Amino acid sequence: MSTRWFFSSARVGAAASADGQALRTAVRFFQDIDGRREEPEVAGPILSLVGPGEVLGFDRSMVLREEPPPGTPDAAENVLASVELVHADLPWLLSPGTVATAGGPTPQPWIALIVLAEDEAAPPRPGHPLPVLTAPVAALPPLAERWAWTHVEARLPDDVTDLDAARRLVDQGVRHHSADVVGRLLCPRRLAPDRGWIAAVVPATAAGRDAGLNVAPRAAATADAWPIPGRDTVDLPVYHWWTFRTGRAGTFEELARRLRFRPAAESGLGTRTIDVGRPWPAEKAVAATVAMDGALRPPGTAAPETWSDPAAQDRFRALIRERVDAPALLRGEPVPEGDGEPAGDRDVVAVAPPLYGSHHTGEQTVPAEPDVWMSTLNVEVRRRVAAALGCRYVQLEQEFLMARAWEQVGEIRQANRLLAAGELAAVAAERAQRKHLGPLDAADLVTVMAPVSARVPVSATTPDAEPTTLAAKLASAREDLPVGTASTSFVRLTRANGALARRAQLGTDGEPAESFLAGKMKLMGMVSDDAPEAGLPGELRAALSPMRLQLRRLADRIPADFWAQRTEADDRPLRPIMAHPRFTVPIAAELLARWPEWALPGIGAMPQDSVTLLETNPEFIAALLVGLNHEFNRELLWREYPTDQRGTPFARFWPGDSADVEEIALWPLDAPLGSQLRTGGEGDLALLVRGDLLRRFPGTALLAVRAVDGKLPPAFDGVPATALALDESTVLYLFPDLDAERARTEDWFFVFREPMRGTQFGFDTGDQPAEMKTWADLTWQGIGAVPTRCVQLDQAPATPTQLTQSDPPKWARDSADMARIAFQPPFQLAFRATTLLGG
Repeated sequence: MSTRWFFSSARVGAAASADGQALRTAVRFFQDIDGRREEPEVAGPILSLVGPGEVLGFDRSMVLREEPPPGTPDAAENVLASVELVHADLPWLLSPGTVATAGGPTPQPWIALIVLAEDEAAPPRPGHPLPVLTAPVAALPPLAERWAWTHVEARLPDDVTDLDAARRLVDQGVRHHSADVVGRLLCPRRLAPDRGWIAAVVPATAAGRDAGLNVAPRAAATADAWPIPGRDTVDLPVYHWWTFRTGRAGTFEELARRLRFRPAAESGLGTRTIDVGRPWPAEKAVAATVAMDGALRPPGTAAPETWSDPAAQDRFRALIRERVDAPALLRGEPVPEGDGEPAGDRDVVAVAPPLYGSHHTGEQTVPAEPDVWMSTLNVEVRRRVAAALGCRYVQLEQEFLMARAWEQVGEIRQANRLLAAGELAAVAAERAQRKHLGPLDAADLVTVMAPVSARVPVSATTPDAEPTTLAAKLASAREDLPVGTASTSFVRLTRANGALARRAQLGTDGEPAESFLAGKMKLMGMVSDDAPEAGLPGELRAALSPMRLQLRRLADRIPADFWAQRTEADDRPLRPIMAHPRFTVPIAAELLARWPEWALPGIGAMPQDSVTLLETNPEFIAALLVGLNHEFNRELLWREYPTDQRGTPFARFWPGDSADVEEIALWPLDAPLGSQLRTGGEGDLALLVRGDLLRRFPGTALLAVRAVDGKLPPAFDGVPATALALDESTVLYLFPDLDAERARTEDWFFVFREPMRGTQFGFDTGDQPAEMKTWADLTWQGIGAVPTRCVQLDQAPATPTQLTQSDPPKWARDSADMARIAFQPPFQLAFRATTLLGG
């Protein structure tokens, strides 16, 4: 942390010892005489330093910041224009002399900042060597008082409290051009609202003026650049300039004080009444209405859906269950046998209202339990309306959303093409193997695989040994199976029905005897008559599995982490990759922009300059997100996107860094609607603000600050709200993880803070208080400066009555005190949460 310090001037090097342009020199000698040290000083020549008359400007990099910033369209009219300089000693580097002030002799700056209205002067015109600005003298500040509006600001560590130590640190910062020490020029002119302005840094001396205009000097080096006898205007060379515009009348403090808290009911916010007397067009209408909530509602107003006609509500719920369940029930009916005919085309008969959440859960009917989320979502009118809003958004933006979805799919389509080709190859190979290798016995399999036996893995002979290969296993049985026994030539020679076998011996039953290799393998226990496919034959057929080989081949070609969940034992290990896109856009912004009266009923009639406390509605948000994802997954399927319709492409409703819901497919079926949101089913607090304050100051921040002993702490940062702009004068401020109960029990404040781009100076507008307690109460009226006129130091205001500082600032003592008096800390306005909640 750091503390802001103000100093009247900063001079280092030769400039610190100069008297105007004169620098006196001296030489000091050290001599020891009879043990005594003497230090005589001999005066040297007086050197003439460069002065304002030799300067043709400074580099643009010297300017650190302008206030108001260049091009500002609606600057506050109560601030003083200022410019910060990187080299803090620049304003006094070529000082023409000193001036006596109440704080002691002070060097006069050689440059000054002026501000002119756009109807008083034209922008600087090209000149040689500098641009030239023709200014009316009456609009310029008095140069004799320019010392009061030029100062040094330093940011020093909090542990620095001694003035001398602070001065040493500032001098060190000036020498090294530290970013924590800057020089600043102020223009003491009062701005008028709704006007354009030209701000310019110009020479304050006649010598600097003449040098910049490239004319022969006509005045002394210490003379002021204006006024010029006999002239109402003056031509001034410009070192640096910019333009800005003030907004309409009204400072941040004035506009903030206009805000008034209005309960949601008083503002007509939170609910709207909808007619539900005719939910089915072909049926007779009844007189029934229901209160429809939105994404935001007044705190503590959560209630079950209740129709004005309970009987009509019961009939609707029974009918909606029947009609939503109809497709699943029809699909489950058996087809009549014999002469019976089906009721009709089931795909036509099964058309019904959507069953929201069915794709994610696999449920095809509304659950019988009334309080689970799928039941609430599909049976309550207000939740079906919210889900339908999500569907409608997808229908309106389907082309844009699909374009973004295809951009995200990346290489999945190519991977799925490889998987499809691999699956086809595996199935075809399985059919070929079943045809050609299926009839072979163990001996024939060994013979067929003999050429690749060194690469065929098989289990070891003993259970505790490492797996081996077919070639190694055959070689280990060399005593029983001589070399070449499994070769094609030997097997052909000794085959059971071959010529050699027929000549040698026939079986007793007239059947040919088994082959030599088959017999030896049985003796060695590699093959069993009881389980022909167990042991070695089973291993060999598994080793030849086309699916296994395709899995290994495609795992090398498609590097991904999904292979860990796919094995040969799966029904379809080479099934397509199912993916879904992810959209981070906050749907609340789209909802409030398209259908604001559905998002927050009554928002159109919200009064100006009002603040209303609301809370988020988890049930509405969950219903909308399910409907949104339900419809978009259907669109993905229609567009042949690689998805299984179980994804959650839209998981974010409010703006923020984290998603509002997890994957809908993971929601427990017995959970209530809204319980799976990040908030856990509780609504977060939100402040809806409408007023000119937000239009004039669009960067207005809102903080949630915990009270200390029932009051705001002297210094605080707070928890910043997430702002969602609805229009130029209406902003919704959201407070994640702050609900009504916590705000009431922990005693929180909601604090509006003025947006600050940097250090500002000025005075309040409005009437001067009868008693000025601190300098913060000083207004433009209190110092007698009317619009477009400059502050006059001789018009001293009254001294505040409650100054508590050990060294309070005094009017016109020095420029540091003037900076402390005119400094404008950001204005803050607080509302107490317990008051807004009615506690």
